[in-house]
Amino acid sequence: MAYCTNFKIFVILCLHYAVRCVIIYIWGDHMNISVGTTLSELRRAKKLMQKDVASRLSGYGFSVSAKTIYNWEKGLAQPNAGQFLALCDILGVDDVMWRFAGIHKGPYAGLNQDGRRKAREFIDLLFHVEMYRDDPVEYNKTPRLLRLYDIPASAGTGNFLDDSGYEMIETPGYVPAAADFALRVSGDSMEPLYQDGQVIWIKEQEVLDSGDIGIFIYFDDVYCKKLIVDGDKAYLRSLNPEYEDIEIREDFGLKTIGKVV
Repeated sequence: MAYCTNFKIFVILCLHYAVRCVIIYIWGDHMNISVGTTLSELRRAKKLMQKDVASRLSGYGFSVSAKTIYNWEKGLAQPNAGQFLALCDILGVDDVMWRFAGIHKGPYAGLNQDGRRKAREFIDLLFHVEMYRDDPVEYNKTPRLLRLYDIPASAGTGNFLDDSGYEMIETPGYVPAAADFALRVSGDSMEPLYQDGQVIWIKEQEVLDSGDIGIFIYFDDVYCKKLIVDGDKAYLRSLNPEYEDIEIREDFGLKTIGKVV
């Protein structure tokens, strides 16, 4: 049923305006939400300009102008199904039926905004648990020796991967083959995924995607955080909601050490 409703929404978006109006009339109040108005509200909530949305669509293979985005928002034209899906991804829409049809079905049905946010956070946590992922991770069954660092011992040095401040440990069999070193977490800012004192495994890399959990040096402090990129701003985010986001300022400098694997 959920698939059928989603399919109806995408098909309707691709129809001629007059035909679409007839179908929406037959469907009744469930489809009285303006696609254009909703797109505009979502864009403004993300603090994006129409030209920003057009630019990001190019990353999905769609070449459109800011004028096209304007026409979509004003109801003068409609995106096709592929463009619509890309817009949903750019604007953070994860419940198409609710946002664009007002239909409360699916996993978020009955949840308010806070409940939906918590559900998304929990789903995000599951991506970091190997047993729930559909892309298998390669493991080294043969034990290896890796460096184990302590965050408190390295904080404030501004030089995390130096020749001191670590011990060599033999890795257990479940450690991903991509891991280059280990780190012992300090504090509860990354709970419930990572507990105080837990050893986590890091792959050295200098560039992370938004949503990745990594190790960073910022203003001479070492952090294990989730990287969030929103428009022209970036944040280091804790998984524990008791901690506020750390906004990244260019003048302080952010150094990425690696990704938690």
